Amino acid sequence: MPSTVTPAPADLAAAPLDELRAHLARATGRGVSALGAGVGLWTVFAAVGALVPDATIRALVIVFGSGLLFPLSMLVARMLQLDYFAKGNPLGPLAGIVGAVQVLFIPLMVGATFTTPDAVPWYLAVLVGAHLLPYAWLYFSRTYLVTAIAIPVAAGVVGGLLGWSAVGAPLVTAGILLVASVSLARRNRAER
Repeated sequence: MPSTVTPAPADLAAAPLDELRAHLARATGRGVSALGAGVGLWTVFAAVGALVPDATIRALVIVFGSGLLFPLSMLVARMLQLDYFAKGNPLGPLAGIVGAVQVLFIPLMVGATFTTPDAVPWYLAVLVGAHLLPYAWLYFSRTYLVTAIAIPVAAGVVGGLLGWSAVGAPLVTAGILLVASVSLARRNRAER
């Protein structure tokens, strides 16, 4: 099977910004591997919410289980033959930093685990959705813009207002990520 990795232009360091962004979007498949891995993780989180009665245990599983996103998304990218790090593209590290920023919220999530464990799925969903916003610009993608708004709003309504945080917020998040993944996959396929 031929590789779908997008070759870098000869002198990527001197390329215009929009060309760098376009290359990054093509090489990484617009980050579809991370969203696809997120669908799986959030589906598991919904199952944990339904099957684990203790709120603190559920919260711990979700907070520490979310650390699996990076290796799972790398695995999915490899299966899809995508260049996860967009090697040679100066914007590649920026995409990584935008994704890694969530690590700074680990103390907040651990604190929430021991103070408001029932709300942890909702808090994490809001954080995940909000962190997707810069990818709308980086990947020329309205899908990321809509997803970045839809997840916090939907998780807020389902988890915060309706109180269905344990199962509802993860299911809503998985559903929105699934729709976004399909949308990005179609766009990637159309541009090949």
